[in-house]
Amino acid sequence: MAYFSLKELFETHKFHTEIKTPKQSYNVWAKNPIIHPLASSDKGFYRVDCTTDISSLGPKDIAKMVMNVNDNATNSFIQQILRRLSILERPLMTARGDGKSYIYANFNPKYAQYVLTILRTFYNFCETYKSADGKEITPAQRLGISDKVFDLKDIIYVR
Repeated sequence: MAYFSLKELFETHKFHTEIKTPKQSYNVWAKNPIIHPLASSDKGFYRVDCTTDISSLGPKDIAKMVMNVNDNATNSFIQQILRRLSILERPLMTARGDGKSYIYANFNPKYAQYVLTILRTFYNFCETYKSADGKEITPAQRLGISDKVFDLKDIIYVR
């Protein structure tokens, strides 16, 4: 039902507006989100917008893509950051409740940026997951940026 509702909506709804000049015409992001027809169990209803020009796609194709919209990959990466990087750890409440303890947090923005860059690169080029067809691949392989799984040493020593 949600797919058919979206397909009907995209007969008229546009994520972009067309700008015409004497020499050419081009599409500009209209900042025109829609409410996703299926609520998520943890977030409820949320808005979906598209910044990429999809004017060449038909309503059926756009509806299929919107049905697959979620932020699971982003949430997974943020959870890995929170679990793996102690320098970004939140302060703990003391046992007496009189203040905060930063016992495990030695936050330095410069080093935090370095560590996040290494973790992001590791996540995209070294850590595999099982794809829909059953293969163990990295996000970089799925996007066609890489053709192999890299080792952490390859990333750190730029091989």
